[in-house]
Amino acid sequence: MSEQIYNQEEEIDFSYIENAKKPVGELGRTVLDNMNQGHAELTRWGFDHILFGDSVLDIGCGGGNALNLAMHKNPGAQYFGIDYSDIAIEKATSFNGEAVMSGRLILKKADVGNLPFEDNFFDTAYSIESYFFWPDLDGALQEVCRVLRKGGTFAIIVEMVSGNMNPTYQKIAEHMHMNVLEPDGLQKKFETCGFHEVRYDWDMAKGWLVIQGKKA
Repeated sequence: MSEQIYNQEEEIDFSYIENAKKPVGELGRTVLDNMNQGHAELTRWGFDHILFGDSVLDIGCGGGNALNLAMHKNPGAQYFGIDYSDIAIEKATSFNGEAVMSGRLILKKADVGNLPFEDNFFDTAYSIESYFFWPDLDGALQEVCRVLRKGGTFAIIVEMVSGNMNPTYQKIAEHMHMNVLEPDGLQKKFETCGFHEVRYDWDMAKGWLVIQGKKA
């Protein structure tokens, strides 16, 4: 989500919001462009809290800017991105064309509940502004844990946190039936689903949260 788009409750365009969940059509292309721009500062802040390993997965890669930023964190790593939107994969591919052509970045259409990777494959995985759309959060976290190596890190970065949302975000979350959790609740989910050493950093003034844990 982005304050620059949803700054007043009466201006909420729910057709836009619903497209953000799974971008389609021309509106979806606009949504992805806006996400690339609107989430950039949040993404940089979140990435400053993460140690990137040699194999990295972006879950819900959207328009591809987060992957572009991540590739600067560890230039020697192999990167992967998944999204269940065809247009998102198309956009992320064009946004990171050189990395895709070189084989440094591999993009796949896939769902977080059924990741197309073998067990113990990644050092690092992250997801930005998407977990609250996952229909089975526990199952998704267990699936992420499966594809991580022992000691591998998974991080979630968001700017919608239960108990700390402005009225616009609250109305969006209610309309979309989004599963927006408090930090402690999200931490418990991590721990229940196979992660340990779970910790979070929360900038309450901005509403930004990064939570991460290691595969036990």
